[in-house]
Amino acid sequence: MKKAINLLMLLLLYVVAASAQKYDVKCLRGDSVAVYDVVETISSEDTYYSKGEKLVFYLHDGDQVEGVDKFYDKGVIDTGGSIGYAVIQKDGKKYCTLSENLVFSKDNPEGVEDKVLTKSDELAHTIQGRIFNSIIPYIIIALLFLGVMVLNILATRSKKIRSIAVMAIPACIMVGTLLEIWAYSVLGTNCFWWCDKNRYGFFGSLLRIIPFGFIVFYQVMSIKFYEPVILGEAFDGDVQDGISVKPALISMLAAFPVLIASALICEFLGLGGWIETLLILVSFLLALGIGVFLSLKRNIELMKSKKWGLLLTLFTIVYILGCIVAVWGLVVVIFKLIIQILIVGVIIGFVLYAMPEPKGGGGGNVTYRTVYYDEDRKTHDSAYARDKANEEIAKREAGKHN
Repeated sequence: MKKAINLLMLLLLYVVAASAQKYDVKCLRGDSVAVYDVVETISSEDTYYSKGEKLVFYLHDGDQVEGVDKFYDKGVIDTGGSIGYAVIQKDGKKYCTLSENLVFSKDNPEGVEDKVLTKSDELAHTIQGRIFNSIIPYIIIALLFLGVMVLNILATRSKKIRSIAVMAIPACIMVGTLLEIWAYSVLGTNCFWWCDKNRYGFFGSLLRIIPFGFIVFYQVMSIKFYEPVILGEAFDGDVQDGISVKPALISMLAAFPVLIASALICEFLGLGGWIETLLILVSFLLALGIGVFLSLKRNIELMKSKKWGLLLTLFTIVYILGCIVAVWGLVVVIFKLIIQILIVGVIIGFVLYAMPEPKGGGGGNVTYRTVYYDEDRKTHDSAYARDKANEEIAKREAGKHN
């Protein structure tokens, strides 16, 4: 009997160890992380979780929790970049917290599998992830483009500064752009966490998006502002006489659609193996190379030097990649914000439309009210009530004809 009880206890311990894993708190930003209540919904045999509104307590670096499950908080409409929450257990009660602030503990028994964290959560705690989950690289990027702005202004007023700005401006743009590309390659759209409404709310996000939009606008325009600096007084502002960007931009934007189209055509024709690989590679390089070659050719003619024309074209390619990343990031965060604005606007519009006009009024004993007439000339207090009455009238009339 004792052996049976011991075996049962061991089995129960194994089930507990398999269902709840240990996680150490390792905050990405600051030294504490908020823990919220969690709403648990059971449907058939599945359990669904959602984040509650109540902030219950804080966890600190070094704390250990038990992980039960994971869910994504997508908000009213999922616009991508959903935030992952870990369902944790403390004193027999379940809560939730951002999963990006947890790491799988070494205290877990051998063989216990991590069922809470994703590759994105794990990546956040690598050296690169820690760098781009801090605000420092984004401040550096902003300062670099502000430096470009100042140099552009001063270069038009001083020949000495202009000689420095000719090299310093592209250097600053290149460093800022490479940081942007690096951040995006590590975190994807999560690299724009610092202006995410899910983390900082509507107004907190809006206050971050405004300077972000200004920096992106200047980044896109920076090469045009740079033209008078590198070309000097001889440049008259004519697009045809400036740095060649458009052909390279078109090729870079077209290259990936061409790549996908080539793969689909090969699939349709039943081509495979090295023939498929070769055709896809050739079509991709041609789509990319034509525009880049045209830009290179024009830049060599502009600079009257193969060396400077090549360097200018390489700078242009990096500049274009940076602009694509920055503009895409701005579109993503603005779209998330606009969705929320539209939802609130629709709700307010519906309430105003359906709400009766106030019947009270000022000025003596005179009472004013707006009256809405339906098709039967009956009066209603709101446009919504009138429209509903008209729908019933239309149904009644249709019934007579039938």
